[in-house]
Amino acid sequence: MVEIALERLAYRGKTRAMPRTLTSARHAGSDNRPTLKHVALIVESAVAPRRQMLTGVARYIQEHEPWSVYLKPFGVEKSLPRWLKDWHGDGIIAAVKDPASDVVAHSGIPVVDVVGVLRHEHVPLVHTNDRSVGRVGAEHLMERGFRNFGFCEYTGEFWSAGRREGFEAALKSKGLKCFVCELPVPGPGTGGPETWEQQQRTLSDWLGRMPKPAGIMTTNDLMGQQVLEACQRLDLHVPEEIAVVGADNDEPICRIASPPLSSVIINDHQRGYEAAALLDRMMAGEPAPKEPIYVEPSGVSTRASTDVMAIDDTAIVDALRFLREHCCERINVDDVVAKVPLSRSVLERRFRRIVGRSINSEIVRLRINKAIELLTETSLELKVVAQKAGFGSQSYMNAVFQQKVGKTPGSYRRTEW
Repeated sequence: MVEIALERLAYRGKTRAMPRTLTSARHAGSDNRPTLKHVALIVESAVAPRRQMLTGVARYIQEHEPWSVYLKPFGVEKSLPRWLKDWHGDGIIAAVKDPASDVVAHSGIPVVDVVGVLRHEHVPLVHTNDRSVGRVGAEHLMERGFRNFGFCEYTGEFWSAGRREGFEAALKSKGLKCFVCELPVPGPGTGGPETWEQQQRTLSDWLGRMPKPAGIMTTNDLMGQQVLEACQRLDLHVPEEIAVVGADNDEPICRIASPPLSSVIINDHQRGYEAAALLDRMMAGEPAPKEPIYVEPSGVSTRASTDVMAIDDTAIVDALRFLREHCCERINVDDVVAKVPLSRSVLERRFRRIVGRSINSEIVRLRINKAIELLTETSLELKVVAQKAGFGSQSYMNAVFQQKVGKTPGSYRRTEW
């Protein structure tokens, strides 16, 4: 069992040391200051979305009265029965996945569930609106002109089914259909090479049967990375033949994918904030709401896996692929013309008609995107960023940024950091 007390909390602009034992902390109030509420956060902090929820809880605490927080991030499920027997707090925010952990629901104190497993009448749920997640993913792909669609989901997971249902409903409203691929949910003892290879074979078979070009949404980013791996094995071009959008916007997974994975932003920070606000009201005596509180996704973080338009013109597809692969080199329009069987005038005219901008504008756009990626994710000097993004010189990059983005690369970095 791991138990971490946050031993220093802000109190009306000052900081005071918190007692180390629960008993002494709960009875601290003899100096006429309000007794702090004691809240347990039963949250697995090793997972990125859960960490985002913790930041949301922290923001709520900072904006309101301080709490004495007990964080139980590791092995939470196994230790709960013994731990709760000896803990006498005021409220719990629970992110547990094992139905056997419903001992939390019978603790006798206010509990807010942020996962959806406890399912007790007096335990309210604060959760992502999964149908909206699917809808946002579908809209993202439809905006890029795709007419063929697929969705990859985990079998038997209500949140995954909700995302698929939202995806299908958005397509159906436009008269479009969806091909579905189901995979077993990852679990203990199922993550070895044999399981991975079996899943890759399943995905490869499914992708091979998909009409192309196709836009595919995966129920989370981990599955999105698997789909991109299967595309590599089949030598399918991403995003020209298969565009992929995941969900959760888990940055490390999205960035390690090849190409980087676009993803629906789940807004777990706000989920944590709403859960803390609800728990605070319940600890003050307000009854638990009977209906779940759903948090809407906040858009899509677009990366290379969907940075394309669905195009049937093979010459324009080839031109776009060449630009995407070589934009950070010192290429120009003549280099693109040399790669396609069209004259310069015909290529430029068709490119502008289909893509909506000139070839040179597309080169600049791709270089700006690369520079933004380097500015936000690395500490490289600006002159190095300019070279790696294909601008050649820092002064030229500064001029282009000022014109297209409205600020210099340096000010952009300071804003994002």
